[in-house]
Amino acid sequence: MSDRTLLLREIREGRTYLESLPETVNIEFTGQCHVNPPCTYCVGKNAPGYVAPGHISDDLLNQYWPYLLQARRVNDCTYGEFQLYPGHEAVVQRLSDAGVQFGFTTTEQLLTEKRSRFLIAHADKLEFAVSLNAATEATYFQYQGKGFDVAIRNLRRFAALHAELRPGKALPFALSYIVMRGNRHEVLDFLRLAQSMGVDRIILRHLFDMHAGAFEASSFGYHFRYEDERLGYADYLDSRREIEDRDEFRGLNISYEWKPEESFIREQAEDGIDIPCLFPWKFLCVRPPHDIYTPCCFLKKSIAPSSEHRIEDVWNGEIIAGMRTELAAGKVPHFCRTHGDACPLVLESHRPAAPLVQIAL
Repeated sequence: MSDRTLLLREIREGRTYLESLPETVNIEFTGQCHVNPPCTYCVGKNAPGYVAPGHISDDLLNQYWPYLLQARRVNDCTYGEFQLYPGHEAVVQRLSDAGVQFGFTTTEQLLTEKRSRFLIAHADKLEFAVSLNAATEATYFQYQGKGFDVAIRNLRRFAALHAELRPGKALPFALSYIVMRGNRHEVLDFLRLAQSMGVDRIILRHLFDMHAGAFEASSFGYHFRYEDERLGYADYLDSRREIEDRDEFRGLNISYEWKPEESFIREQAEDGIDIPCLFPWKFLCVRPPHDIYTPCCFLKKSIAPSSEHRIEDVWNGEIIAGMRTELAAGKVPHFCRTHGDACPLVLESHRPAAPLVQIAL
């Protein structure tokens, strides 16, 4: 496992060149997805001529296993569906046996009884998100087609099996909802639906600024225009206030991913350290099927091709070292401001007269 003492010392000293390795590693196992045609909001897969990459090869994955097994947490960042990777159960088993926390995002369509039982058996080392961006069949269909009834049935069965097999313990998943113009009216009903299934952890997300320009998709009869669906920052804050004004949702654990103090940035924070974001000291993403490295979960811009560089080279490379230097000085890094419009810190910095939020526990 990672050396926490060394890591924390390097963070407190604001070091830019690290001896410690990333304690959180995101890795892409496959580019395959089961939704066909793609979800309407999926810019990449809806691009003309897009061909989904295949699975990571066994030989390549073996090169990364030493880094995965030394990490405290590993997340799948598949641009598709992790459960379509043939070795997905072996990955869960090996990381669980090593005591490494594992996270991934999936759709409820693949949560069969067999898969649910497997995930529940390893739930102590799992923390995953289930993407459900609707509260009704009509809205579900406009974003990803048929299957709302299957989705709800699978989620209810998972919750019931979990209560039977792990009584009194928290579910290992959160329900994720991307708040868009076409489904914003169902946010409150989505929260009520989650409560009815016994789910108390919710992640409310925002559409990333993918610089999609005039991107449009009509896969399921709903004319989706990316820039029209993206809400303004004030709209997201209004949605939050609407939720918080209602007593019925007091028991829910809701993360608002557009707020730095509640987003994945918060998960990387350390007690007593007021550096705005610790991703460059703690996190690295490698996506071999797409041949890229990225420095956090919000940035989609590659910092190096994975086929040409080892993790150690990228980890202390010019871009991440520069990000550490600026963050240690309390600044939002130039690379983030240029390529990270989805980052909550960048969103905050775009607000007039808004101070940079310092994340501290």
